[in-house]
Amino acid sequence: MEKILIVEDNVDTRELLAKLLELESFSVVTAEDGLMGLQMADDEHPDLVVTDITMPNLNGLDMIRLLRKKCGFSELPIVSITAYGRTAAAQAIEAGADRALTKPVEFDLLIDDINELLHRNPSSAMEQSN
Repeated sequence: MEKILIVEDNVDTRELLAKLLELESFSVVTAEDGLMGLQMADDEHPDLVVTDITMPNLNGLDMIRLLRKKCGFSELPIVSITAYGRTAAAQAIEAGADRALTKPVEFDLLIDDINELLHRNPSSAMEQSN
């Protein structure tokens, strides 16, 4: 089971994303800001990170840049989410994110991106959960 790290300062959004991803047969760990996200990445070695951009303590862009410099994380798939539109999404890609989605996030698009980045066949994931 693939592990996803969600880094999001809004507790409601973080919990909703976690529940929805668990329903898709992912193991989920969470962090509430970029500093905690870096620590959780070191501790948990996720298969993919979903991160907000605007957060206290360390924003998502800086967290992505720092993750990309860490040994073992240069190829880690990262999906960024932002409420600040296409400009912020482009900045996330520039910082090293593989994908960038704008809020409100369409969950189906997020799942499609995650499955694609993890080279996961959605139908086989469904079969595993049945």
